Amino acid sequence: MKTRDRILTTSLLLFNTEGEQNVTTVDIANEMDISPGNLYYHFRGKESIITALYTEYESNLTGLLNQSLDIEWDLEQLWLFLYVIFEEIHRFRFFYLNSSELILRYSDIERRFRRLVKNKVLTIETLCKNFLDEDALADDFWDSKLLAENISLCLLYWFPYQYLLSPKSDSSTLIHRGVYNILSLLVPYTGNNQQDFLLNVQSMYKENI
Repeated sequence: MKTRDRILTTSLLLFNTEGEQNVTTVDIANEMDISPGNLYYHFRGKESIITALYTEYESNLTGLLNQSLDIEWDLEQLWLFLYVIFEEIHRFRFFYLNSSELILRYSDIERRFRRLVKNKVLTIETLCKNFLDEDALADDFWDSKLLAENISLCLLYWFPYQYLLSPKSDSSTLIHRGVYNILSLLVPYTGNNQQDFLLNVQSMYKENI
């Protein structure tokens, strides 16, 4: 692995485990057993490392959101999509665990993060409408925008919430619980299929939550 990639991998690990605000470039260099000068050759400080990590995260998540618009949706496809989204968020979770402070200190990240969250809401709203068109959800008392915002809130704050309650939970359990929580938000909107939908969701998770 190239030194630049090693720096990003090590930084991501330290930011996730120690908290971005508690990690310096010297800490990263020490963890890698390289000189600070060697690190500085590749990145002109911690901000450039964070920007590079965010660019990777943004590209990955945007690609997933764009791909989702071409899928013929059913419960299994939705489960897989949510799982992959949560997995990607968990991989770059330091952006979420301390998001309020981080975006105040890095103005470029704030602008891009805000745009990404808006993209999430719009994409999820489109998916909800697609479910409605395919009669997977009931069409009475329906507000796809509100549902999309609630799902987006869960995606945005799930890991900070869970780390506050259960800091030692393993990543797989955290992700499964997050997906289950979002799927449960859909239950009231499934109309006459509500009971079947709920039973199917519960059967998928009987061994995972």
